[in-house]
Order: sequence, then C-alpha cells, then structure tokens
Amino acid sequence: MARFERILEKSKNEAINEEEAWYIFKETEQEEKATELLQTARFVREKVMGNTFKWSGGIARVLRCNLKPLCQYCPYWRKKGDEPLGIEEILKGVDYIARHGLQEFHLSGGTTLRSDGSDVLEIVTAIRAAGYNDMELDINCGAAMSFDTLKELKQLGVKLVRSVFETINPQVFNKVKPGDDLEEKKKFARLIGEAGLGLGTGIMAGLSPNETKYQDYVDFIFHIKHYEHLKSVYVSKFFPFNGIPMKDHPSCSDWEAARLIAVMRLVLRDKDIGWAAGWGRDNYPAPLMAGAGNRVGGIHINRTPHYHVYQNEEYLYEDNMEFHNHMESTSKKLKELGIEITL
Repeated sequence: MARFERILEKSKNEAINEEEAWYIFKETEQEEKATELLQTARFVREKVMGNTFKWSGGIARVLRCNLKPLCQYCPYWRKKGDEPLGIEEILKGVDYIARHGLQEFHLSGGTTLRSDGSDVLEIVTAIRAAGYNDMELDINCGAAMSFDTLKELKQLGVKLVRSVFETINPQVFNKVKPGDDLEEKKKFARLIGEAGLGLGTGIMAGLSPNETKYQDYVDFIFHIKHYEHLKSVYVSKFFPFNGIPMKDHPSCSDWEAARLIAVMRLVLRDKDIGWAAGWGRDNYPAPLMAGAGNRVGGIHINRTPHYHVYQNEEYLYEDNMEFHNHMESTSKKLKELGIEITL
C-alpha cells in the first residue's frame, strides 16, 4: 500500500500529524487523490459526528467595522452611508429566525480594536430581555471584548465566541489585515476559554502565496487544535469582489477550499467545521462532500444590499433588511445526500 493510502487508512481511526497533513495537501493536487481524500473525510465525519445536521441562522452587520485600514479582502463597510442594524432591527431578525423554528444563530459584525465589547453585551442583553432565552448565540464581532464582558455573556447563556484569524502566518496577516492585530486575536482566543466559553474561529482559503499555502494551512490547523475549548471553525474562500484592494488576487478554487476542509476533518475530528464567505450557490454541496458539519445555515439576515440579487420565496426585502431563507431548497439537496436535518 502506497504512503498516501496508508495515511488515509490510518485517519479513519486516529488523527493525522502535521507532516502527514502537509503531505496530503501536496499529493491531492491530482483530482483522483483529492476525491479519495474527500471520501475519507466524509467517512470520519459520519463515524465521529454522525450524519444528522442542525439548522443554524445568522444576523450580519450588527456592528460597524472600525479597522483602519479595512482588511484587503473584505467588501463590506466600503461605501459611505453604510449603517449597522439597530437593536430593534436585530430583534426583528431574531423573531424571524425563531418563528421558523431555529434554535441557534450567530451575530456577526465589524471590529473595534481594544473595545470592551459593551456594544455586543447591549445587543445580547436586549435579545434575552425580549424573551428569546432558549436560543443559542454564537458571537463573531472581532477580538475586542473584556474579560468581564465575556463573563457577562456567559451568564446570559452565550456558549461560543469567535476569534477569527483567517491566517496565522504573520507576514500574510499583516499584508491582508493591516488594521488588525494577530497577537490580540490569539490573546482573545485564550481569554474566551478563561471565561468558560467555547471558542470558534475561521480561516480564509486562498490568501497565502503558492509557495507557503500548504504550510500555512497546516500551521493554522495545528495551532487551533491546541485550544482545549475549541468548538467550531469555518473555512471561507477568497473571492476578488469588486472594489476591494485585492481585486487582482486569484480566486480560491473549490478544490483547494474543499481539500482544506477535508484535511481539517482528519485532524479536528469532533469539531463543528463549517463554511462561510466566498462559497456561492454553485459550490454547494462541496463543503459537505469534503467532511464539513454538523450544522447548516438555513436563514441569513442582513442590511439590504445596494443591489437586489432577486426577490423570490428565498429572498425578502423589507424595511431596509434582507431576509434570505433557503431552508426548503437546502433540505431537498441534503436529503439527496442522505443527510437529515433537525431543528
């Protein structure tokens, strides 16, 4: 049996090591071997996590991003007049999510470096005060909250807070996130655990140059593995959106991002591995076929964009808010894959 096959066979029962992960990335540049990797990652997910998924929702733009300069890959907060959702709008979004039976959702917003997080606390307090006490909250608003705020969020029933790195290569981080602070993110990741909360994080596939990308992926995976309170990680996919400074940077391929998810599954075996920005409707269900799971987004709420994609049963535009509900279409696709979704 060749080395590649031996590593995949081993991975069915135990986590692979750093050198094996790098080797798999290199070997799976060939489509045939990439397909074998994805099949193995799905096997591990089903063996360790099962094949039942849970619905999740999301509300974006709950806070303005005040990084200066903004991250080079990010299309948000670049137009004058962009406004975050107010608390009443956020509550309207929470009500929409609750009425459709979802029991968990994330709040995502921009970063204000060295903030104490009182703005996040105000939002969560308002959600609980409005009677939504049993819904699980995932907070993704940058590495900017004090220890006291984190403790108060825990008392309000928050289970998970994210410190999203995108990359832990310092040179790449400083180049693409010049207004952010990698060391602050690492400190915040540790602080989340000290407050008794679960850690969520994320990586963006396609940021690193070809010479270092596989090593950067491996370094990221094994860095976050050391956080004992790690619960969740997502993989975004770089896309050259109009108006961003990195508009000439190549788009990340589906294969590369899917392989990243798959290798991550062979290492982070019992973690929730999701997918985020950059994955379009045409990419679906590539993340699931690469071993992602066991949550799937069904509803996403945002400020109405400056363009309307289209308005149909999945997209509703109301009071300057976008309600994207794709539970029905996603259910059909997952059923074809043999995946059951629960509320």
